[in-house]
Amino acid sequence: MATQWPQQATWPSPIHEHATRLSTYLQDSLSCIERTNSQPVPADLVKTIIHGTVTFILKVQHTPDLSAISDALRILQTEAKTAATENAHTLSDIKNELKSSTEAVRQCTTATQQNTNTGEEARAAAKEASETSKAVLEITREIKTKGIQNQANGPMTYAAMAARGQTLAGAYNTQSPKGPSAQAQREVIVNIRDSSTVQSLRVMNPRNLKAHVERAIEQSGNENIVHIKIVSSNQLKSGDLSIKTANSKEVEALQQFADDWVHRISAQATVRIPTYGVIVHGIRTSTLDMDKFEENRTQILQDNKPFIPRAEIKHIGWLTRNAPTKAASSITIEFTKAEDANKIIDEGLVWQGEVFQCERYERQCRLKQCYKCQKYGHIGTQCKAATACGYCAQEHDTRDCPSKSGLDTTKKCALCRGEHEAWNRQCPARKAETAKMKIAYDTRPRYHPVPEPTGGTAQRGGMPEARQRTRTNGATASQDVQSGRTRSLSRRGQKRTNTGNIVSSRDGENQQTGEENSHRPQRTIVPSRRALEAIESNTRLIQWHDQQMDVDENTES
Repeated sequence: MATQWPQQATWPSPIHEHATRLSTYLQDSLSCIERTNSQPVPADLVKTIIHGTVTFILKVQHTPDLSAISDALRILQTEAKTAATENAHTLSDIKNELKSSTEAVRQCTTATQQNTNTGEEARAAAKEASETSKAVLEITREIKTKGIQNQANGPMTYAAMAARGQTLAGAYNTQSPKGPSAQAQREVIVNIRDSSTVQSLRVMNPRNLKAHVERAIEQSGNENIVHIKIVSSNQLKSGDLSIKTANSKEVEALQQFADDWVHRISAQATVRIPTYGVIVHGIRTSTLDMDKFEENRTQILQDNKPFIPRAEIKHIGWLTRNAPTKAASSITIEFTKAEDANKIIDEGLVWQGEVFQCERYERQCRLKQCYKCQKYGHIGTQCKAATACGYCAQEHDTRDCPSKSGLDTTKKCALCRGEHEAWNRQCPARKAETAKMKIAYDTRPRYHPVPEPTGGTAQRGGMPEARQRTRTNGATASQDVQSGRTRSLSRRGQKRTNTGNIVSSRDGENQQTGEENSHRPQRTIVPSRRALEAIESNTRLIQWHDQQMDVDENTES
């Protein structure tokens, strides 16, 4: 049988496959040679083996060295790292340049905005200065035409003191405050906190609103108020009701029995009881816990019972929010009667064995700012103006402002258009309003006006009896005749001529009356230097007017 020699093979290009196939081919050829022993090897087989071997050797010779490949890869890696580092530095430089450009653009924009705001502020300041100058001129004319005549018969006003360059600080308004108007004494205010009730009352005309209130009073079933027929009823801007009665007695009855009828108007309606506030200075914060209102009220009424035996207190609180953080601060006390508040203003408040100075608490001196339009002088519940944000001055609520939490966001005041919130203390509008409140505070009357009692006359200016001055008129003269008291004509003339001693005589009267009414040892009150200067200048002015009157009389004669 003929020997089956391996067929002619084709050699693949990859060196590893070539080596494997060549090895297999040689093994097959060697096996055939061993089986045939003496048979000659075909020339084609030898040729194929030689060709495959030579081709394999050539492929091996052209294969690169692994170390060279490793070195080449290492060089490529180093070059790649260097290029990446250079690219990073280049990108960083470009980024810094972009930031610098952005900052320059922002500064330019800010400068432009500031210039615009400065121009607006300048125009507003010029307008305000013009209005102020007009007001000053008007006040000056009024002082010239009326001030001198009024000074001849009464104490010096603050306008006259300011016109003469005298100081206003530390002095109260010496003019007697006007008492409440007749309408105010016949008015009952009903506070309504239910928005649905407020809206339902808005659609009523005054006649229906009056009938609605009278129906609520009749349905109360209280025999003390069922007969009351109100005069008028109208709704205020705040939504509250203003009810007017025929006399002040009916007002007192409606206030006293408010629980029987006011809930028929609204479940959340309450009758506003007028109160009269007093500021007490220098109270140590460690001695007063505002959470214990009943204890504080009882202690104050007990300590001050000799002066205000029948007083009632509706509210006690700190004057400022940060008062508890101080060692001593001021408190406000709201009395239900003006007489009690005025008595405490005169006598001082006794608290834990100490006497503290007091003054009138004037609500009109408080700074009021609307949270809706951000303007001053009213509150949001009474505002009908367009909504303005307190942060950016846009037409949305302040609590809904998307930029209020952003520190980088530019603020804008809705009042002066400056770069701050509407309530910022550096705002020109707020400073102007604060100055107005300061003037109102400095010129406020010392005492609360006392409502006129039924069947009598009000105490003049709301001052205690010891502080009042008797006015010589027809009514008092007739009262003196009826009471059997007579006046000496010589003494009356003496009082009119000795104008320079008016203050000393009043001091004697006040001291005598105070000793009768007060259980406390009297303190000697020494007038301050400023008060003496004001009295002296006022006395000289009155004497000068007396001389002028004498000259005029002689000229006419």
